[in-house]
Amino acid sequence: MRTHHDTLVIGAGQAGLAAGYHLQRAGADFLVLDAHARPGDSWRERWDGLQLFSPQRYNGLPGYAPPGGEWHLPSRIELADYLSAYAEHHALPLLPHCTCDRAEKWDDGMWHLWTTQGQLTCRRLLVATGAYRDKRIPTALSEQFPPGIEQVHSSEVTAIEPVPEVLVVGAGASGQQLARLYAAAGSAVTLVGSEVKNLPRSFAGKDIYWWLYKTGSMTLKTDSALGKMLIQTKGGTVTVGEPPVPSEIRRIPQRITAYEDESLHFNGRKTPALPWPNEHANARIIWCTGYRNQFPFLADRYVAEGKPLHARGISTVDPTLAFLGLENLIRPNSSLVGGVGRDAGEVIAKLLASD
Repeated sequence: MRTHHDTLVIGAGQAGLAAGYHLQRAGADFLVLDAHARPGDSWRERWDGLQLFSPQRYNGLPGYAPPGGEWHLPSRIELADYLSAYAEHHALPLLPHCTCDRAEKWDDGMWHLWTTQGQLTCRRLLVATGAYRDKRIPTALSEQFPPGIEQVHSSEVTAIEPVPEVLVVGAGASGQQLARLYAAAGSAVTLVGSEVKNLPRSFAGKDIYWWLYKTGSMTLKTDSALGKMLIQTKGGTVTVGEPPVPSEIRRIPQRITAYEDESLHFNGRKTPALPWPNEHANARIIWCTGYRNQFPFLADRYVAEGKPLHARGISTVDPTLAFLGLENLIRPNSSLVGGVGRDAGEVIAKLLASD
């Protein structure tokens, strides 16, 4: 195995594959490091029934269209298979089962990487580990629950195994979908979390994503005045086309602040404490509380408070370091399969120009 390449890409999800496409077109010498056995495996590990918001018309990476009708909403397996097929179609050079433990820039001008597949070096480094990799669980709150109650993050749920009582914390798309699945499996489900804006699946005869792209809501620059306002107001925190929560699911539209005396306590002053679980010792908490990106393999000078220091994907500390696939990196769709390709073209062009 060659240990030196001009460019190394950490991550073989949609961001890393899009980067590989543009590096290949530029004739660059590169290698994409994949922590899994094959692209798409992180999606294959998610729960049955997981489905994308966006239709296939907006789910394509550059140079290879996804299968199915343009308004089809793909499942997790369909997306996973598309990512695998994409890498194979373009014959992208991948190194599977390779996780980066540490990356350092030395005085020789090279990046030195210590990985599970040995030490590698490169002139340019692209971090494409994605926006949804490191699970976020509010530790101070989770530690208040007794040890007999099972607690898992939504990313750890695979098969829906019913238990008598389930508490779903977080009422976004994942929380709503999992609440429905557990309720359908026979669990008594409590769904807790602030209300999330739910866009209709269609409007005026068009899919809502047609409108989002047509109006530029998904593609405006996030460093523009309008883009900054959207981020500050969390305008991108929405669900799409979710049906009403079934009546058999107990819905508490408040945030949990504490668990005391075997009861849930909420931030809403008029919401009384709720005993939970009721009668069953066998209970489960599903934390649908999102992700917090972490970059433990990079020195602190490249990251501040968990966020990489960059300007539109290029590190402001070292121009030979770049980031791709993060939320709002350049546009609202920067972390999505249908938006990362455009970002990748811009970031790769700037990265290859660095010396």
